[in-house]
Amino acid sequence: MTADVRNPLRILPAILAILVPVGSIAWIASVPQRLGILIYPEQIAALMLGAALAVVFFRACQEGRGLLNVMDAALGVAAFGLGLFVFIRFPVLSEGSFRHPTEALLLGIATTALVMEGLRRVIGWALIVIFVVMLLYALFGDWVPGALTGRPQPIADILRFLGTDSTATWGQALQIAAFVVVVFVLFGGLLLAVGGGDFFTQLSLRVAGNGPGNTAKVAVTASALFGSISGSAVSNVMSTGVMTIPMMRKAGFKPQQAGAIEAVSSTGGQLMPPIMGAAAFLMAELLQVPYRDIVVAALLPAILYYLSVFVQIHFISHRDRIPSMKDLDRTPMASVLAQGWLPMVGIAVLLVSIFSFNIRAELAAIWSIVAMVTLGLATSFFGPEERRLSPRRLLAAIVRTGQSTCDILLITAAAGMIIGLLTTTGLGFALSLYLLEFGGESLFALLVVTACVGVVLGMGLPTTGVYLLMASLAAPALTQLGIAPMQAHMFVFYYGMLSMITPPIAMASFAAASIAGAPQLKTSFEGFRFGWIAYLLPFLFIYKPGLLMVGGALDIAYVFISSAAALVLVTGGLVGHALRPLGWATRIVWTVLGLAMIAPIHELGGWTLEYAITALGFALLLFYAVVGHGETAQAEPGQAGNPPAR
Repeated sequence: MTADVRNPLRILPAILAILVPVGSIAWIASVPQRLGILIYPEQIAALMLGAALAVVFFRACQEGRGLLNVMDAALGVAAFGLGLFVFIRFPVLSEGSFRHPTEALLLGIATTALVMEGLRRVIGWALIVIFVVMLLYALFGDWVPGALTGRPQPIADILRFLGTDSTATWGQALQIAAFVVVVFVLFGGLLLAVGGGDFFTQLSLRVAGNGPGNTAKVAVTASALFGSISGSAVSNVMSTGVMTIPMMRKAGFKPQQAGAIEAVSSTGGQLMPPIMGAAAFLMAELLQVPYRDIVVAALLPAILYYLSVFVQIHFISHRDRIPSMKDLDRTPMASVLAQGWLPMVGIAVLLVSIFSFNIRAELAAIWSIVAMVTLGLATSFFGPEERRLSPRRLLAAIVRTGQSTCDILLITAAAGMIIGLLTTTGLGFALSLYLLEFGGESLFALLVVTACVGVVLGMGLPTTGVYLLMASLAAPALTQLGIAPMQAHMFVFYYGMLSMITPPIAMASFAAASIAGAPQLKTSFEGFRFGWIAYLLPFLFIYKPGLLMVGGALDIAYVFISSAAALVLVTGGLVGHALRPLGWATRIVWTVLGLAMIAPIHELGGWTLEYAITALGFALLLFYAVVGHGETAQAEPGQAGNPPAR
């Protein structure tokens, strides 16, 4: 019996996975409307979620044995049946659940049980625990003392709400994931299918040059390019790290350094325009702004993030005398560009559609997909095999998209449940009021608390889940205090992402450590050090909004250039080397002055004082570059270049 159950299930997950991107494309392209069919977006999203849940359960069925196999198969059938049922009955139940109380109750029970079980399988218990806490508050809110006391609700009403209401499971969070994120994941998958992976790798090899530490610079560039497509720090580490980490270790970087560089670079991919992580698309929809506005706002912080990593690698390579790897297998730049013409066409169509023709991001992604598929199939008889887009490779990319977006759909569905409970119980409003009172006394203290909550939540949740929760809880309070919505949302977005490299639970660093053969805790602390600038950038979003392209050109230029100079000073102070050794006194001066340049001194002593400190920082760098002698030219004991650690 087991074999009879298992054999058909070898292909079922792939078939169901296809429904996910197909449903996304159909809705974005307005196929139902063009056919004259009146349909709600919740219906398509429910069908996609049902298919995603079924993929999770059927996929597990291939790994189980005996009765567990049968149970997983039954859950898979039930999950897809749930999607079909909501697809058919949603118009009736959403507008008149009170007329069908038993049907709505059963739907709520099935939705909650299947989503939570699927969520447990893909990301663990963290989001489930938060949901249970919210559910208990909805049931027993009157037991909570003080300003957060609530009004208890019957369990049956709560379940009906979760199963039928457009502000809960089937609401905005799930719809954004279904109709925006999925199509961009498909775009990224097709980009790799037409040779984008090799194109990015060879481009990274050319950009890195032949200087000291060039292997690590290759890792940074490649991970930034790959990470901007995958949107997942851990998956990026596992895909690019198997190549870059051994290469860095061979050049002379310590195992924990190699792992940390890969983890920090992969995490930053979620910040790197033009294709950022899933949370960036959620941000655009929640703020009701074009996606290009998110791209523009994220550009300068992303440049500073990666500039900081590059400067650290450069200084460490000189300090530890890590040589340049001359034997890297480089392809001439002309050949790289010639061979990567199809990925470049895909990216160009996307950017031109968004920035020149003002097309919605998800529709621009479809135009880019159409361009790549058409040209790829038309030229499939030419060029190397690995760059040909055959029908089989196209189908494989579609299947991979459906499988890889299952996690995102489940996370956003669960987040929708939690956000719905926050709204219906009034807890979200009460928390916002509490944060407003707290922030009215000290905005900086509120920002610190928000940052800590984001990092702690991120230790158990993906960036997408953290951002959705923080955008519902903390961002409204920040905006009520006069902070622009873009600044508030970018603040919580960054701190949700930073959990990937923040000890003690730094998932991206742990994944890199497993490849590097390094201690996990040492790698996570190295990652924390390499990514230090990212912990300060969100505060600049609030106090120096020019970093998000807000304000005049002079303000924007001042914030960016002064921040770039400051990160050189702080990095030199932390590393103890800036092309030549720095003494301890110099290191302290560099670090303090660099941090002072980044800090919003104008909030304390006016702009004159801030400009004076910035000028002092530039003068110090100029003096060091042109005239610097004395202490900086003498290596203190233990500061001289160490032999490469192999």
